[in-house]
Amino acid sequence: MSRALTWLPAGLLVALAAGVLMIQPTRAGEIGYAEDYALARDRAAALRQLIPGSEDYYYYHCLHYLNTEQFDKVVEMTGPWYERFRQSPRLTEIQTRHALLTYEKNPKGSLAYLSNRLGLGFNHQKEVVGAAPNLPTSLDPNLISRNTQRAHSYGHWGNTLANFEESALDWLAAEDLTWERRRELLSRLNRPDVPNLPKLVFDDLTVAPHPQSFGAYPVHAMMTLPQLEALLKLKPDLLNQTAFANAWIAKLQPGADSDWRRDRKLARAYLERLEAFVMRLAPTHNGLKAHVLYHRLALDRADGIYDKARFIEYLKLPRHQPYMSKACSNAKTPTATPRT
Repeated sequence: MSRALTWLPAGLLVALAAGVLMIQPTRAGEIGYAEDYALARDRAAALRQLIPGSEDYYYYHCLHYLNTEQFDKVVEMTGPWYERFRQSPRLTEIQTRHALLTYEKNPKGSLAYLSNRLGLGFNHQKEVVGAAPNLPTSLDPNLISRNTQRAHSYGHWGNTLANFEESALDWLAAEDLTWERRRELLSRLNRPDVPNLPKLVFDDLTVAPHPQSFGAYPVHAMMTLPQLEALLKLKPDLLNQTAFANAWIAKLQPGADSDWRRDRKLARAYLERLEAFVMRLAPTHNGLKAHVLYHRLALDRADGIYDKARFIEYLKLPRHQPYMSKACSNAKTPTATPRT
């Protein structure tokens, strides 16, 4: 080591030597095929070095065709290029170069490509100084009328109400709807105060193909007593359907503000309404009849009232109880045997 460095501390000399050893010779970055292509005297020969089907193959061949003004060959090659590699950045570059270089021969095609590529729009109107304005000053009501909007929706959405908001269901209920639209309307209704609801439900239960049973839609249970009465006149056999009976019974209950569980007067009126309804039902609902009559008799006894006719009617209802006679329970139509 040179005497000029002998005065440095030993630790610093070791660090300096290590830093020198870590320095590696660097190579200039290799450009690769781009340099071979650019500097080649015969570029056609240079293109033969590329692997057919690779993106380099398509890119440099198209670049060569653009440089030699063989524009038709560029169009022929970009098709298979897109099929193999889709819209890559290099394909976009070639297409943009092609549009710019062919502007003189096909200005409309070049401008159309650039407008689409850059998202350009030329919607501005030319300003004419001193020209009288001829813009409309009023809106034709027919353009936004209900009939126009309805016809547009029916034409584009077929037999559905997908394009109608909930606020339109009120006046749609009064329209002459197809069975598909009527069924969709009933399935979307969230309140019963629409015109002609009993007729709509009746038509859906009877006229429409593949009729739904009562209770299939939430609006069935929302119907008021007058609406249920009107529907029952149209279709009497609904009376003994469980869903219909449950909807009717739910409407007989006193309001939420009535303390009928503690007020016997309200409870009696409630049970009277229940009894009047269940006694209209067929024998298939005898269990429900017995349930209502039992609570009516219990309330009567609490008030010191003993109605023999109601009690006998209660005993006549067939049911399984531990005090029933075995002979009666084995009969086809079991009857209760009262204790003496």
